Amino acid sequence: MSGQPEQVRGVEPPVIERTLDADFAKYAASGAYHWREIGGHWIHHHAFTAERYRRTLATLGPLAGLRVLDYGCGDGALLGQICRAVGSEGEAHGLDVSADALRLAKHMLDRHRLAATLHAKPEEMADNHFDAIVCAEVIEHVHDVGGLLDHLHRCLKPGGRAVVTTPIRLSEEPEDPNHVQEWFPRQFAEMLADGPLELLHHEEIIPVAAVEAYFWRPPLFLRMPLFRLICNLLSIYGKVNALSWLKVRPRLFMTQLAVLQKNGSGTAVAMR
Repeated sequence: MSGQPEQVRGVEPPVIERTLDADFAKYAASGAYHWREIGGHWIHHHAFTAERYRRTLATLGPLAGLRVLDYGCGDGALLGQICRAVGSEGEAHGLDVSADALRLAKHMLDRHRLAATLHAKPEEMADNHFDAIVCAEVIEHVHDVGGLLDHLHRCLKPGGRAVVTTPIRLSEEPEDPNHVQEWFPRQFAEMLADGPLELLHHEEIIPVAAVEAYFWRPPLFLRMPLFRLICNLLSIYGKVNALSWLKVRPRLFMTQLAVLQKNGSGTAVAMR
């Protein structure tokens, strides 16, 4: 015995087909689900998504009056929060290569009376234009990671910052077929450090144990997701994240967050 799992003769292992950048079909199937995940419904609210959004924007600090791009805006849920953060004196922009995503984003932003400029191609972005860029849960979907980082660098003003979040690699192959690749934390930090932007900060967030408890449906309580209800109520009404409190196994986290800066001449944008 070699110690490796044996392959059954005549049976090929399953192959997960990785989608192209523009083939993200989840919006066609589920609609603007990110808006539901940050909404006020006790069950449909998703404390994990809401906390990622809060952490992402808090990392950039005050955005009032700034030009901010949501790179890979999807259905516009995070972009809507950016619209409120930049205010009437700022500019909110969203970019996505998915026509379904942009259609949903426009519909939902109009529904919530929020104004943002939407773009379908990275080439539409002006050079040195944005004070800040958010790239949340996008980089794992693209094939040309280097091209994405080059776009962020080109669009940022000197001194501008970008926040990039992505799932932490927990398995040999990504379980989500829409994920082209995932990275261990050290791999991700090293890749970013070798890119065109300066890596200022990198951290792991959301303990895996907390997410497992979040979806737990104990038979003792008729399989009601009690921990999810508690987390959602704290997230909706208290704007706090109970997921960060459960650190049974703090060495395993779900998500990583990186802060990047464009160096060069000019006045740096004041962000904490």
